[in-house]
Amino acid sequence: MSPTELLCPSVDFTAREEEPVYPVDVVLSLHREGTAGLLRTMRSHHVMPALCHPWGSGQAYLTLLHEPRPLSVLDVPDGAVTDDLAQRVHVLSGFSSVIVLTPGHTDSVALLRAGAANVLPRDTPPKELASRLVAERRWLQASTPRRTHRAQAALYQAMQPRQMSQQVLFHVLLSTPRPWCCHDLCLLLGTARTPMTRRALQARMLRLSERLTRFERSVGSTAQWGRTTYSGIHEGP
Repeated sequence: MSPTELLCPSVDFTAREEEPVYPVDVVLSLHREGTAGLLRTMRSHHVMPALCHPWGSGQAYLTLLHEPRPLSVLDVPDGAVTDDLAQRVHVLSGFSSVIVLTPGHTDSVALLRAGAANVLPRDTPPKELASRLVAERRWLQASTPRRTHRAQAALYQAMQPRQMSQQVLFHVLLSTPRPWCCHDLCLLLGTARTPMTRRALQARMLRLSERLTRFERSVGSTAQWGRTTYSGIHEGP
C-alpha cells in the first residue's frame, strides 16, 4: 500500500445527493499497464475516471463503499491472471455493481453467474462501450435502492479506524448483511496475483476488534472446518 493510502480523509456517512461525475465510479485493473491504454482511448467519452486502481486498492474500495449506488469496472487486459476471475467478481459484487471488460476469448457465463452486472469485450468500439456504460448507470439508478448509513452516522464516524486497511474491513462488514468468508476477504484485500494470507487477515481483524471493543461492538465470526466466516459488526463483546 502506498504512503498516500495510509491515511484517509474524513468521511460523510450520509448518502450523497449529487449525481456521480462519471457513470463509472472506479476502474479496477488486474494489469494496470494494459488498462492505461483503454483509459486514454475512452477519455474523450467522459464515462470513466482518468486513473485506474490496482486490485486490492484500499482507496478504490472505500470510494465504492461510500457511494450510495456504486458502479465499478473491472478491466482484464491480455496477460492478466484470470484463474480466479469469477471469484474476484463475486467478492467485488458484494458491495458494488461490477462491469467486467474482458479479452474476446473469455467465457462470460461464469462471470455473470458470479455476480457481474455485465461482461463486455475490451475491443468493443469506444462509442458503443461508452453508451453501454451510460446505460448501466441509468439502469442502476432506476433499479437499486440507495445505500445509506443515516441511522447511526455519528456512531459510525466515531468508530471508524484511522488506518485505511482497518477502514476497508470496517466498511466491508457494514456494507451488506451477507457473511464474508475469510478466503473471500483474503482475495479482496490481496493483489491481482497474490491473495492476502490468512495470518495477515487475522491480525487486521484483531486490531479492528480491539477498537470496536471501546464502543461495545464486536465482529461476529464463526469458525468451522478450517474456514472463518465474519457476519458483520454487532452490539456487545
